[in-house]
Amino acid sequence: MTEHRGKLKFREHLEVLLAAAGSPKPAAICSASRDRLGRTSLSVQRISDWRSGKHIPTSKLFRQFLRAVDTLARQRNIILPAALADSAAWDRLLRSARAKNPAPAQEESRHITAGTVQIPIRPVTDAKPLELGVHRTSRLEGAPSLPTYVPRDVDSAVTAQLMEARENGGLVLLVGESTAGKSRCAFEAVRRELSDHWIIAPPAASELSPVLSHISLPKTGRRKWVLWLDDLDRFLLPGGLDQGMLSALLEQQVVVIATMRSEVYGNYSERTFRGMEAGVASARRLGSRVLNLIEPLVLDRQWSEAEMTRLRAHLEHPDSDGRLADAARHHGVHGIAEYLAAGPKLLEEFQTTRRQPNGHPRGAALVQAAIDLARAGISTPLHAETLLTLSTCYLTAGDASRLRAESPEQALIWATEIQFGVAGMLVATETAEAWRPFDYLVDTTASAVETADIPDEVWEAAVTHANGGSELLPVGRSAFRFGRLVLAERCFSPLAARGDHTAMHDLGFVQRERRPEHTWPSWYRTVSETGTPLQARALGALHEVESRWDGAASCYERAAAQGDILAMRLRGVIAQRRRQHEEAHEWYVHAAEGGDAVAIASFNAPGIYRPEKGLELGSATWDPDLEWDEEDDEPWRMTARTSRILSCNLEILADMAHDELDELGDQPISPNSFGIFFARLPASTWGQPRPWRRRVLRALDGLNEDITLGLSPEPRCAAEELALHFALQSASAMTCDEPDLVAEFTRGIPEQRGDYDWSTCSDLLFQDHDVLFLYDPVMQGLEHPDAPLNRHMGMGDLRPEGWFEEFGNVSPRDPTRGFVH
Repeated sequence: MTEHRGKLKFREHLEVLLAAAGSPKPAAICSASRDRLGRTSLSVQRISDWRSGKHIPTSKLFRQFLRAVDTLARQRNIILPAALADSAAWDRLLRSARAKNPAPAQEESRHITAGTVQIPIRPVTDAKPLELGVHRTSRLEGAPSLPTYVPRDVDSAVTAQLMEARENGGLVLLVGESTAGKSRCAFEAVRRELSDHWIIAPPAASELSPVLSHISLPKTGRRKWVLWLDDLDRFLLPGGLDQGMLSALLEQQVVVIATMRSEVYGNYSERTFRGMEAGVASARRLGSRVLNLIEPLVLDRQWSEAEMTRLRAHLEHPDSDGRLADAARHHGVHGIAEYLAAGPKLLEEFQTTRRQPNGHPRGAALVQAAIDLARAGISTPLHAETLLTLSTCYLTAGDASRLRAESPEQALIWATEIQFGVAGMLVATETAEAWRPFDYLVDTTASAVETADIPDEVWEAAVTHANGGSELLPVGRSAFRFGRLVLAERCFSPLAARGDHTAMHDLGFVQRERRPEHTWPSWYRTVSETGTPLQARALGALHEVESRWDGAASCYERAAAQGDILAMRLRGVIAQRRRQHEEAHEWYVHAAEGGDAVAIASFNAPGIYRPEKGLELGSATWDPDLEWDEEDDEPWRMTARTSRILSCNLEILADMAHDELDELGDQPISPNSFGIFFARLPASTWGQPRPWRRRVLRALDGLNEDITLGLSPEPRCAAEELALHFALQSASAMTCDEPDLVAEFTRGIPEQRGDYDWSTCSDLLFQDHDVLFLYDPVMQGLEHPDAPLNRHMGMGDLRPEGWFEEFGNVSPRDPTRGFVH
């Protein structure tokens, strides 16, 4: 059964409001709505029922909700759009939602005949954005054709004009550069505000008189109409939208919504008419008179900070659209909408042009050369002459017949031509006649499952282009990744000879791969032993790879004596491997005092606090040294008091982590950071962004949900394992140090044998304790699933990005669950 249109419209507005406010949690909204006595009429369940459409709130209750949402938004420095903060507009929505559903209209024709053209008409709710001119983006398997709409700053103004136009008719015009998001913004506004209307979208240059005749018919008079004119300039022609036609449409209370590119809009000013041919100027003036009647709404190409804040809020959700995440990372100087729309189109044009009968094989070869030079490590401008020379590497015998029709000059023009109003496949740089490839093409090619190798000539060109400068290092590293060790050594050697520490380190490993029997070139050993601490440490690493422990220890000590902090930790690792634990501890302390993140984190490993003998809270009923008769005992499970204290500590940690999350944001944790939760995670996680940290926070909530369901907490992934380790540490500390607080939390819960046996909990609640290896300086690198010891022990992916991959032998959590905090 189709949902009541008024209810649907209210729900859509409600979701837009919450997104614009930064997606506050229902519990936070309830808290913000409390009066001075701590009372509120809101509840999490009520808000959930509104969002699901189960109930419609009263106007009085919703105003209380609206004030709370506005308060939370302002706390985040977010100002709600005027249309979303208008209580009168919400009252109208609520009245419409509570009204009875109108009877369905009789089925009528779904098109208007204009000569030989059939103009489709349909309810706004059935309109398809791509058919209305919204630009297609890249496809994502299992996802809608378009990414989630992120509210734009201009939405409130669009909404206000649409609300006014729906009463008496009106023209709403969005102006902006190509692919700035005009059509998507207009479509979302119409779908949001005019869901009870029917939409007419005539093709370009159509006469509008048949449209006017149709909507003027008595049998269609009961309908409300939207006339969609994408690229309005195509309709500002005789027989199209002139002053008379606009007046007639407004008499019928039609809402006309249109888009127009900025540069085209500028062509309708009086200044542009000067010197123009009389006939063209006369036709343009017809359009100019229409445009002079309205104030256009401008949509900026670059997203504002407020819009980027809303985008980041969307990306915090675990099910956020990957296309938006990719655009947020790589859009560069382009707007988000530009990147989303232009990138896939440029890629499609690039991939198909070689196969077309009249395509551009030489132009495509130019672009491919630029892409491969970027993959080889070159990021500086590429001269046209270089690209033209390299293009021959990509031309096949089958291309020869078409090359006669495409000169090098034509190929360069095609490759650099601005397309879709955004950029060409080759983007201009500040250097004359020099270019760089459009980022989307490079990113897509580099991430392809089967990435083609780079031709030898291109590698040589990359080395020549680097010309002994700073780009030799990235070219050498790219060559190493592609297995071109000779080329990598050629890149690193001149830099190492000039004393580049990083190049020396990389060169040592390349030479070890190439010539294991000659790992220690005399020049390298001499420079490392007499040079900087970094050079001494680099030689120590090479000694260590060859299991030359004494040599490695000597190099690390030499570097440590000169203040190299990392060398102190590495020296401690050697001592620990030799079971010299006290010496290892001393080295780790020195490294931690110097600010080494891994050494600091090694002291944060969670453990169980143990009380002094005889002071255990459960000692009256429980002797941990007493032998049990296993045949008389049921399978182990946490006692009620143990569950209660563990649950309380999961809540306390979650609250503290939530506060830290808001304070940290995306800011990396530094060695001198102090925190209750995130700074105590392994150092490998300290640079993770806010969305990742929020998922770790949700791990605490997931474990607590197990307990509230009467179950023992069962970690489903590495993040939940570590969260449970911290909770057990915190709970054991509470039972040792705060007996009064424990008594308060457990009031009314009877004592049981096994209360507060945290050691047993640590033994039995986990499948293993592999995640704690992340705190061991000896185990650095173990987190990678390809590490030999990792493969041997079957640990899986313990890198930060793998922390949320659920174990295969446990029941998964609901993938659609939201966030409690």
